[in-house]
Amino acid sequence: MNSPSDPAEEAWTPTYAAPAWYTNPLAEGSPDSPTPWHSVGADVEPEQGSECHVCRAQPVVTSGIKSHTGLILWSRSRTVTEPLCRQCGIALVRVMTTRTLWQGWWAPLSLLVHTPVALVGNARAYRQFKALPVSAPERWRPSLVLGRPIWRRPEAYMALVPLACLAAVLIHLIGG
Repeated sequence: MNSPSDPAEEAWTPTYAAPAWYTNPLAEGSPDSPTPWHSVGADVEPEQGSECHVCRAQPVVTSGIKSHTGLILWSRSRTVTEPLCRQCGIALVRVMTTRTLWQGWWAPLSLLVHTPVALVGNARAYRQFKALPVSAPERWRPSLVLGRPIWRRPEAYMALVPLACLAAVLIHLIGG
């Protein structure tokens, strides 16, 4: 049994026209297109500009700053390649170079290859950051603290222990 139909319902038919940005996927990237539903609330990576990664100061240099740790049988290296201003770059070079001088020598391959390469690379990065003019960071994003120079940090002198051992071995081999 059929129910009686309402003549008012039969007369009205809903119409829907999809917006152009929905039907045309190429228009999605245009500046006047609305934000697609699937990207609302997504964390968008900020564009890499010419500002410091830490404090957003300018000008910056992108240089590889290395830290190496020798662990008797194996070793571990870390490299930071972010755009950094003068103060943040020098501060990071000091920290990572001191760590390399303290912990970098304790594996045979580290003693001969990895640690000297890291130290030379950090010296090159230090010269690049030192050539930059001093800049002011944004108020709410302070730059890294410079701290003491490398040769005024006690950890840096730990490098003398393995170097003295290497010198003793070389003297024994040459003299013996």
